[in-house]
Amino acid sequence: MFGSDISESRSEHSEFCSEAMTRGRRIMSSVALAQEHSRALGKMLAPDEGWKRQVSALHRALTSRDFAWRLENLTWNRVKSWLFAEARRVDYEEMRALKELRAEQEARRARLKLAATANLLAAHLAAEGAPLDCHQVRALGRIAGALGVSGVAE
Repeated sequence: MFGSDISESRSEHSEFCSEAMTRGRRIMSSVALAQEHSRALGKMLAPDEGWKRQVSALHRALTSRDFAWRLENLTWNRVKSWLFAEARRVDYEEMRALKELRAEQEARRARLKLAATANLLAAHLAAEGAPLDCHQVRALGRIAGALGVSGVAE
């Protein structure tokens, strides 16, 4: 434009508004966060699998009827675009669903780890010759049961 004061360079304000979250010192866009969540979820849902199976597992989890933040119209290619940071933008609902699914999966892993620790504790105590009394076995059983893991090793 002739005689215009409008600069063709990016302003600090526009850059700040286009970025979503801060992690430490670097500013991450919603696309970068979606990539981070997608990769972590892919490894949780389909460990030791290729990227196609990870994308499929993530798509299946995000569109599942049991998932509270379900994304009904989500396509497999959209999930793939998050994994490789090819998306131009990530909607609020999509980001929220990714965060919630990651939180659920991390909580599930923590429960399984706690139940495994309770089982290991019971096994070590029994091996040391300090058998558990019925109250202790029931307490460990309640922990494992509340976590959705069957039985405590006796």
